[in-house]
Amino acid sequence: MCFMRFPAPFCVAATVPLLFSCAGKITRIEHVREVPLKTTSLPSEDIGMHRSQATFLLYGAVSNKERVQRQGQYYFVTWYDADPDQAVTLVMMYRQGKTGSKILTKSISYPAGRKGGTQSPVFEFIGDDARENGQILAWKLLLKDQNGKTLSERHSYLWNDKV
Repeated sequence: MCFMRFPAPFCVAATVPLLFSCAGKITRIEHVREVPLKTTSLPSEDIGMHRSQATFLLYGAVSNKERVQRQGQYYFVTWYDADPDQAVTLVMMYRQGKTGSKILTKSISYPAGRKGGTQSPVFEFIGDDARENGQILAWKLLLKDQNGKTLSERHSYLWNDKV
């Protein structure tokens, strides 16, 4: 039917979006955003870190001691979960300023049977640990399945696996 009424390029252009819409999403790390919190006071304007981010990170910290404990680096990760029936682990490997070339890790485990879709975990490097070990210099995120197979990965510009 399409061949009789419309020219061939139009028929192809009309069917290509249908093919891509049928393609399923895959489980992958989509975005990583680092947010440093270096002061306990809220910025008066949107200079550097936005006022809303500082307000969010300092929410609930009443005393100055609590605010100081929240200073450090926050990594907001966004990943898409296409297979919630499979257990996965999000692993962050990182190097800190005062630990030399030693690779440290933090991980978040997600059990099977969870709600799928977009996930938004946060890795926090705050408080005494951040002050004693220094800032994060380089990082690598791995999304692994229950068998240890890497499903997706992202890393900072300075990350080097060969060290």
